Amino acid sequence: MATRDSQPSDHTLAVQGLFVQHHSALQVFILALVPDFNTAQDVLQETFLTITSKAHEFTPETNFLNWARAIARYKVLQATSVRRGETLSATAMESLCAVEIPETDDRRIETLNTCIEKLAPHARRVIELRYQGSHSPPEIARLIGWATKAVNVALSRARSALRDCVARKLAPVPNPEAAL
Repeated sequence: MATRDSQPSDHTLAVQGLFVQHHSALQVFILALVPDFNTAQDVLQETFLTITSKAHEFTPETNFLNWARAIARYKVLQATSVRRGETLSATAMESLCAVEIPETDDRRIETLNTCIEKLAPHARRVIELRYQGSHSPPEIARLIGWATKAVNVALSRARSALRDCVARKLAPVPNPEAAL
């Protein structure tokens, strides 16, 4: 809620800070519901605007990410009501939205982003085309001049490398004192 001089309140600024902190997790959530990257970005922006305008409704001791996901879900429904066929079925969307996401999932997303940056340039490009551009393997093959089979192999290897990288980075550090 804004004060008389149109400055956001401390609470609103804190809620906006939480949005920034959880931006990646919300983006991934929205992309799961809306595979079109541009539409997902529009939904993310609309979600931010709604979160800012409803900041006074957020209770600081509660799970911000779940509150924000509920808002994002409604924004997805609004954005895609005109474009039927772009979203998951209502049942699938309800199932995905019912899952509680712990606040620590941001670390996994940041780790994934770090691992993506470490991929070889061609692997990173194929992953970006597939998951940010929402292109199918045959479309990717056409765009980069590869055979579809080569794209599928590159995607498989890149996903495997990402899975291994994330697992390595998130593995608990062994405590050498525990062995004593």
